[in-house]
Amino acid sequence: MANVSKAAKAQLLTDHDYNLTALREACEEEEIEAMEEENRKMSHNHTPLPSPNPKKMKSKNQDVGKQPGEITNETILDAIQTLIKRFDEQDDRLKAFESRMEANTQAVRENKEEISKVKEEMLLLKKENASLKQICLEQARYKRRWDLRLMGLPEKDKEDTRETVIGILTRVIPVSVEKLRESVDTVHRLGKKNDAATNRMPRPVIIQFALRTVRDEVWRRSREARVCREMNIQFKEDFSKEDREARAKLWPK
Repeated sequence: MANVSKAAKAQLLTDHDYNLTALREACEEEEIEAMEEENRKMSHNHTPLPSPNPKKMKSKNQDVGKQPGEITNETILDAIQTLIKRFDEQDDRLKAFESRMEANTQAVRENKEEISKVKEEMLLLKKENASLKQICLEQARYKRRWDLRLMGLPEKDKEDTRETVIGILTRVIPVSVEKLRESVDTVHRLGKKNDAATNRMPRPVIIQFALRTVRDEVWRRSREARVCREMNIQFKEDFSKEDREARAKLWPK
């Protein structure tokens, strides 16, 4: 076909046109139209397809070449966004923590102020307590100046301690029984009757005088009173517990 001359090609075209003319004369008009329609369909079916988009092919090739687990820009971007989100959450938590710390700091400051006030009040109360205690001691000490203790007086069942003591006092000072009954207020023993600590010796007797002068006279004369030696009894001053402890330290036995 490549060696066919131009004259031969022209002859072929001429023959082709002749054949078409002869075909038209031999066939009917409807048959010719049907053949031309079929020829057009065949030429349409053999129309070449357009070439694929090179960009899409490149994208598909890239996707096909992508390995599982490979780090891409999208993966990095997702990781960055995740970190940013976490940082934002941490910032919110830190802000909330700072707010709580400020509240706690304020509460601690207020508590310190309250504690300081309470300490000051406590110091004042301690001073007042010490002062009141001293006042009570002084009052008790002053009241005890009207009292005397009688030591060594034997106990008897159903005894009348007051009348027994008044009888002894009449032998200590030269005063009538009636005057002593007016001068002596109350007389009673100290401690429980069946106390094991006092079973070996009689319980002491406390004598409360109504007149301080009579008490002082009894105290002064009792040291040389004959009745005290005969009955083996002794009058003592009525000191408070604190005074007794202080005197025991100054004059130990």
